[in-house]
Amino acid sequence: MSDIETILLSITLAIGIILSGLLFFCKDATRKFYLSIASAILLVEGAYIGIRWFDTGHPPMFGTFEATLTASWILILLSVFIDRKERFAGFIIPFALLTLLYGLKFDRSGKPLIISEQSYWVYFHALFAWIAYGFYTFSFAGAALSIIQKKPASDSQREALDEFIYRMLLNGFLAQTIMFVLGSYYSIRLHGSWWVWDPVEYLFVVSWCLYALPIHGRILYGWGAKRVAWLTVLAMAGTMLLYWGLIYFPFATYHIFDTDIKSHYPS
Repeated sequence: MSDIETILLSITLAIGIILSGLLFFCKDATRKFYLSIASAILLVEGAYIGIRWFDTGHPPMFGTFEATLTASWILILLSVFIDRKERFAGFIIPFALLTLLYGLKFDRSGKPLIISEQSYWVYFHALFAWIAYGFYTFSFAGAALSIIQKKPASDSQREALDEFIYRMLLNGFLAQTIMFVLGSYYSIRLHGSWWVWDPVEYLFVVSWCLYALPIHGRILYGWGAKRVAWLTVLAMAGTMLLYWGLIYFPFATYHIFDTDIKSHYPS
């Protein structure tokens, strides 16, 4: 990384740590400054993303470090736009910070893409994957709050929280579905088939079904808020385990997760 990239990344982490501490120790005092501080993170991290994009010639979505960089930025972006009362900021901001810190242990050098990955279809495919991740993280935060609340909230508060979880699930499910459609279309152009039984593809179906279950259960069978909340938490946990499995287990795949530890199909 260049010196300016190192500085911008360090500032992003520093502001994230400060904001996480303020949200944890003095939430009431932080309320009036939250949007300003979160917006500062967006600007600084966004500048780093822009410089990296310019240097590598592609959006930073390939390899584990770039994936966590984009995912953390999208989480904070969604927090600014859909959680303006910072109801879930005490979870989302530290979670975004941990996401980025997790990526730091992987190779951070920018690498050019191979020819098959140099496509806007691939770029938007990856983008919608991380948009889905952002919405699903918010659904997880809402579901966890619904489960651990000790004092029963008022009916209106409970209904608002249940509706929030449901809307985040729907948005995430829509983004995940768009991701799959874009990937399938590009697979047709690349391989002549929309489905090639890559491990990423059939484990995606597992994740997609995990989230389809609480959504369809609520719509078709009227499942209660607690059941939907528990299924949402389990879906998030299952999806994270599937993702880590794809990174650390020796599956051969043409998808990029991290070039140092993930092999591609032989050419």
